[in-house]
Parts: sequence; C-alpha cells; structure tokens
Amino acid sequence: MPLAMTSRTTSLPASFLIRAAGLGILAGGLAALALGQDANWDLRNYHYYNPYAWLHGRLGYDIAPAQVATYYNPLLHLPFYLVVEALPPRLVGFLLGALQGLCLVPLAAISLLLLPPEPQERQQRLALVLGLIGLAGAGSVSELGTSFGDGILALPILASLWLLLRQQPLLATPGCGRGLLLALAAGLLTGLTAGLKQPAAVYAVGLCLACLALAAPWSRRILVALVFGLGVLAGIALTGGWWLLTMWQEYGNPLFPYFNHLFRSEMAAIADYRDSRFLPQGLGEAFFFPLFFLAAPEETAEVAFRDGRLPMAALLFILVLLTRRRRPVPAAATREGCRQGLFLVFVLGSYLAWLKLFAIYRYLLVLEILAPVAIWLLVARLLPEPAPARRWGTICLGVVLLVTRPADWGREPWRPDFFGVQVPALDDPAHTVVLMAGVDPMSYLIPFFPAPVRFLRIQSYFTGPSATPNGTDRLLARLVAGHRGPAYVLYRSYEGKAAGTALAAYGLAADLAACQKLRPGIESRLPDPLLFCPVAPIPEADKP
Repeated sequence: MPLAMTSRTTSLPASFLIRAAGLGILAGGLAALALGQDANWDLRNYHYYNPYAWLHGRLGYDIAPAQVATYYNPLLHLPFYLVVEALPPRLVGFLLGALQGLCLVPLAAISLLLLPPEPQERQQRLALVLGLIGLAGAGSVSELGTSFGDGILALPILASLWLLLRQQPLLATPGCGRGLLLALAAGLLTGLTAGLKQPAAVYAVGLCLACLALAAPWSRRILVALVFGLGVLAGIALTGGWWLLTMWQEYGNPLFPYFNHLFRSEMAAIADYRDSRFLPQGLGEAFFFPLFFLAAPEETAEVAFRDGRLPMAALLFILVLLTRRRRPVPAAATREGCRQGLFLVFVLGSYLAWLKLFAIYRYLLVLEILAPVAIWLLVARLLPEPAPARRWGTICLGVVLLVTRPADWGREPWRPDFFGVQVPALDDPAHTVVLMAGVDPMSYLIPFFPAPVRFLRIQSYFTGPSATPNGTDRLLARLVAGHRGPAYVLYRSYEGKAAGTALAAYGLAADLAACQKLRPGIESRLPDPLLFCPVAPIPEADKP
C-alpha cells in the first residue's frame, strides 16, 4: 500500500468537518423530535425558573422555591429559557438535540488522532461510526432535546481534549511559548464549562493529569499542568465567578448552600449538602462500580437505564494491564502511543475524580461518549494484528449497542405550548403569597403567575419545620407571620399530609373544600395533580 495511504492525517479536511457537523445535527435533532418533549424533574424544579428569577430580580423575593437548586448558577439554562420563550416546542427540541449532536465533530476529530493509520476514507468512516456509537449511549440519548445540558457541555470538554491531543508535541517541547498558550486555551474551555456546571470539574482533573503524562521532562509537564490549571481558573471566573460573588454577598457562602460546614452561613444548616446517595461504599464496591451501569443502575442514577460501554472499556483496560509485559506497545508508534496514553490517562483520571466526588451517571456523559473510541483502542492493544482487532472491536461495540437501554427522565407528546399552564384567578395578586409545600418540583409555574405574587417554600429538601431551623426557615417564619393579604398553599396531592404538617407549624391550615386542581400540559402523564388551596390561621380553639 502506498505510504500516502497509510500515513496519519494531521489536518482535518473541511469536507470531513462539514460531513460530521451535518450528520450530528440531523441525527441529534431528529432523534430529539422522535423522543418527545422534555418534561424532566429538574426542568420543572429549576431549569426554567432560575434564569427567569435572575432576569426578573427574584432572588430573595421568592424564598427557596426550587429548593437547594434555587441557588445554582442560572447562566447555564438562560439560553434554554430564552428559546422556550421565543420558539415553538418542536423547534426548541430540535435545536437542543442538534447542538448535542455537534459533539460528533470533536469526537470524530479525536478518533482520527488516535486510530491506527489506515487509508484516509476508511479512517474517516470509522471515526464517524465510533462517534455515532458514542452518541448513542444510554445517558446521551436520554438527554437529547432536554434541558439538562450535560451533552451540550460535552462540546467544550471534547474540544479541549482534542486540542491537547492534537498539539501534544508542542506542549511537550521545552521553552515553547506557543505550547503554553495552547494549554491555557484548553484550560479556559474546560473552566468555562465548570463555571456553568460544577460537576464538569472532574474533566479538568482528568485533563490536568493528562498534561502531567506528557512525554517530556517533569519540569515541562508541571509547567504545562500549572498553565492549564490557570486557564481553568480563568474560565470558572468568567462564567461562574459573578455567581460565586453573588452567593458570598447574599449568603456568606460562595457555594451556598454546599460545603456550609466550612463557610458556616447562618442561612443554611451546618452541613455539606452533598448528594452522597450514589457514592461507593468501600474499595470493593468502587472497583466493581462500572458493573452497576449494567446490572444495578439504581446504584448510580435516579432512573433506570442500562449501558455496557464503560464496563466493557474497564474490562479491556484490565486485560491490557495484565498482558502489558507480554504485549508491549511497539516503540515505533511513538507519537500515536503518546496520544493514546494521554487519552487513557484523561479517561481514567476523570473517572476516578467522578467516582470520588459524585458517582452520578449523568455527570459521566463525556466518558460515555468517548467509550467506543477507548474500546477500539484497547482491543487494538490486545490484538496487534489489524484484521482480528477490527473484527473483535466490531463485536465488542455490537454487544454494547445490543444491551443499551436509555434512561427516561420524563417525556410528553409535543404540544403547541411548552408548559400548558393556566394559573388560578387571584383577586389581589399584589398582596398574595403562595406557600409551597412538599418536595415535588413546581417552581416552573411561577413565571406564569402575576409578577407581584411571592412564593415561599416552607417545606422542601432545604427548608421545613425542624427542631433546629436554619436561617432561611427563620426568615420564612417572619415573612409568613408578617403577611397581610391572601395566602395559598401549593403542593402535589399525594403530599397532602406532609403539607398539612408544614402549614400547622406556621399556625395555618388549608381550606380543602376550596382547593383547585392544576394539571399543566407538561404533567399530562403524571397521575397526581397539583393542588392550589387558600389558607387561613388555625382558630385558637383548634390549636393543640
């Protein structure tokens, strides 16, 4: 075979990029339309409310309506809010799916850098196929056209990884200022993402470790990692610094309410508020944790799913380690081996950081997307001959596709109106307060009420009757006690007992005979309606 046919292509042909972009946009957008309209729990809790509240200055006016999530950076979901306000739901879903589908571009570009040399057309086809299989994972498909944002945030993370892999010779060259600028740019991309959504910081850890794994003197590796880290900090400051400052000024904790055992804001309990439900218990469970993605998904996600790509990659990685001495990587493939090594260090480092901090599957989406590339490379390391490697790589990926079952975060049939909300008539909205009880998501309703209506969450994962009330509970007590005007309670019907207990703690009771049922279109598949009931003080004679 002529040398020109087997040498690695170092540039990305424009035709290949256009093909990848078009394929990704169509696949992502059309799949999102086929799956149906997004109606996930977090959308109804804070994805729509938070940007609305920020744009309309409701921080501190409404009190904790989206529970702990009230205090998340609203910038991530601002584009979603704006397109929902401006466009029909089907077009919103298509655009969100198409944007996630664009991950095919950096994903295929990464594959071209890592795959063994082959004829250009065959190599490009393989890169696109591996990319499409990556985007067909249980987590990725489940988020197509939704407001979560994990799949869209994968774009800058993948671009950062591509940049480090593509420019690793410059990064490793001592004294090369251009290499340091590239490391800074890669860090900036990653930091911008982490500033929008803090769990994305696990990929900053993985990329930083990849910088330390460069084939260069240790002084150069450390310098590149430090410059990359500075870029990460700059990116976080740009997209998240303003919100950290706002939280510090308002509540005395830049990560409010998280890590409040360190910052000790009086407005929250002295606790870390971390969701530790899915963290592995002990080293044994941590070692076998990838198997949960297949056998016990409830150990790592709130909804059922099944995906075998990361367990398959983990098994192959262990086999590579066990056979490493007998099957060394050819020394001739220096540059290719360096890139593959950096890639695997990134994957392993990001996974370990994720396992330590979260162990929530949604936050592992970037690695799910990259897993088919990792599987193909690991099979090639186990089987040096190209033909058996291609055959077994195809079998492994076929098995992965067969066992995949995407998660279902909640979908609805497409509607002309995204939420389909009809609010109750209010006689005096300027002096009305709505008390939110229970833990079900409902803050997405707030933008449809008259702006003067104030919403107070008297019961939630963050607030509620307690023997040791936090500062927000005490604020709520003062606001409720000082209110003069109409008052209502809003809760899910199955949480009536809990709502009654919460109201009683404030000396109030709901007029159950006057309750109105709310059934917004986005909740058409939920069996229990929301109830909107007037409340009044409990008569002295009825108090215990």
